[in-house]
Amino acid sequence: MIYTNTSNQIQTSIQFSMKQYAVIHAVAGLFEGYSDTTCEFFPTKEAAQKHIDQILDDYRKDKMCVNIDHDVDSTYVTMTRDYEDYYACVPSDMEHDDWVAENGDDCSVEVFRIIEIDCERYENAPSTEHMWLTWDQVDATEAWDYHPLCMSLVARVSSDIQDNTRPVRMASTGKYTPDDGAYNLEQLTEFISSVYYRNHAFIDCDDYVMHAFRIPKPKNDE
Repeated sequence: MIYTNTSNQIQTSIQFSMKQYAVIHAVAGLFEGYSDTTCEFFPTKEAAQKHIDQILDDYRKDKMCVNIDHDVDSTYVTMTRDYEDYYACVPSDMEHDDWVAENGDDCSVEVFRIIEIDCERYENAPSTEHMWLTWDQVDATEAWDYHPLCMSLVARVSSDIQDNTRPVRMASTGKYTPDDGAYNLEQLTEFISSVYYRNHAFIDCDDYVMHAFRIPKPKNDE
């Protein structure tokens, strides 16, 4: 980081250094491979886009690639597993989503998305706490509009899972017990362990399917 003589320029330089850009690579929705979503972090948006462009170069050479589309911060790649559709493309008289729906068993849509992250919370965060980026796998979008620290992430997910666990009345005892309780508890336990010991946490409970990625702390510039 280069410090200048004016306070405004110093502030601008510091703020710039606290930005990071995440590149999410995921299948859309619950297509095969939905648990394999990845996230990589870059210091600039240009570096993030260059990373995506390099991957897309390989996709364009892949005979399984049907379509590549873009919007402001996202790229969508449609792939087919049906060898009869290799080198295929979406017909000009057909909408992309209709083609995917018609060929849903043999195709998938992959998403690349750039997400800007403001890391200023790290300035006052405890040394053991990290910020997290959350990804809603079902809707293929950022799950929350903020980046929680570890304890906040665990607390909210625990509450969400408790709300999503359905109680069932047992005929033998007349008491209520959660039918998904054991599975959800196992999922939640693994998720919490991943938050504190790994860089990626994943939870899959019915329609609650979410990835969380640990955001690296900015390196000090000498």
